[in-house]
Amino acid sequence: MTINTPSIASVSAQNRSALNAKARSGTTWILIAFGSGQVIRLGMNIILAGLLFEEAFALMALVNAVMMGLAMFSDIGLQQNVIQSSRGDEPDFLNTAWTMQVIRGVVLTLLAALLAWPMAAFYGANDPGALELRWLIPLVALTALIEGLRSPRVLSAARHMRVAQITRIEIAVTIVNTTVLLSLAWYLRSVYALAIAAVVSASLHSALTYWFLPGARARFVLEATAVRSIFSFGKWIFLSTLLTFLSIQIDRLAFSAMYPLVEVGVYSIASSLALMVPSLIGSLQGAVVFPWYARMLEDGMKLPEAFQKAMTPVLVMSTYVVVLLIIGAQSFFALAYDDRYSQAAVFLPILAASAWFSNIGGLYGSAFLVKGRPQWLAFASAVKVLSFLLLLALLSLIKSTMLMATAVVLASEIITVIISRYFGWQLGLKNLRIESAMFGMLIFSSGLCLLLLHKFQFMAKLHPALQLLVLGILVTALFAPLFAKVIYPFFKQRSLPVS
Repeated sequence: MTINTPSIASVSAQNRSALNAKARSGTTWILIAFGSGQVIRLGMNIILAGLLFEEAFALMALVNAVMMGLAMFSDIGLQQNVIQSSRGDEPDFLNTAWTMQVIRGVVLTLLAALLAWPMAAFYGANDPGALELRWLIPLVALTALIEGLRSPRVLSAARHMRVAQITRIEIAVTIVNTTVLLSLAWYLRSVYALAIAAVVSASLHSALTYWFLPGARARFVLEATAVRSIFSFGKWIFLSTLLTFLSIQIDRLAFSAMYPLVEVGVYSIASSLALMVPSLIGSLQGAVVFPWYARMLEDGMKLPEAFQKAMTPVLVMSTYVVVLLIIGAQSFFALAYDDRYSQAAVFLPILAASAWFSNIGGLYGSAFLVKGRPQWLAFASAVKVLSFLLLLALLSLIKSTMLMATAVVLASEIITVIISRYFGWQLGLKNLRIESAMFGMLIFSSGLCLLLLHKFQFMAKLHPALQLLVLGILVTALFAPLFAKVIYPFFKQRSLPVS
């Protein structure tokens, strides 16, 4: 009797096919969640801009910077540990990671409460409105405690790329958060509406991870071997995430001490729109690209091949979104915001361009992590922080403006990408052709549309909504061949497309 067993090559092909299917499904869910979430948030921000004062956005930017800073300062890569570890499915390892997550949440809440009054005093010296930080920071700090209690099933879902399950929860939380936030903002007309809504949404998110994700019950466990393993991998994650926080938030932290909160609030509006791009790419990297890398390398695929296959569709999509932000900034702010926020239309194109460079650095960062080089990611983030501070120090020697400070953000991103590319070359990631092609597409598409907008009278006379429609159609038409060649095959073929 002959028993037919699958060959190693056949099993490998099946594994890759299954992983590619998960990658496509995960990407689809993230794009759906991102698109719907951004539409909701955009509409919410426009309404909030009319209900609240400009300083409210600067205050919440400072509060969020503090919370993100503490979170990143204490990040030891729990999710990355579960994803890449061979023990990631063992109950003791998973519950140890969860127990450390709970402890971290308690510590973060206490630290944030302790920082509240010193932060208020520091920024209050520049603008008395910042004294509200004394109460805002402890209130929002409760979210760290609540998020630390999220089910360990979230970590397991991330390991196995169950993006659909996680995304459904996030969509539900976004809808509830929007309803609560707008209701509170209308009733309170205060920045505290933003803080209370954050606590409510964090509570709902944690509860839903227990109700809707499958898996075993959580148990408090601190297995010594697992703790050592997590800290061993996580020590560089800790440093790199701390530096990543500084690289993301240092602009608002520094600008709030140098410029009036009204100006920083307008800058924050533009920055939040530009951050849509790295937010999308970051979601794809964390939920799809990094787990996909880890499983593909386990299956024998070489990193340069995996990197090229993952990078091409992500870079095409991010370039498309960045171009839309650059060319639509003026028309969008004329349509959606009052005159108080007009300067944001000048900030947004610069910040969108910096987001494009940030995305390239992020793609290399995922490759560094999966190859066990988190120190390279930490070094690149350090370069970004130091270059920003150096350029800002030079800027402080003259009478500077917020526009000049915004250009410093772009310059520091460019410097960081140069460093990331250098490290990428050490791993054989030589993708200059696709990066140069997308940069050329960025310049060409943006230049053509801006020329049309500013040099042709018929465009200038159109209503801002029609301007956005015409420009959006034109950009989509310009990118259509790339979508047909790269994005469409990504969702239709049995494997990820090769550029």
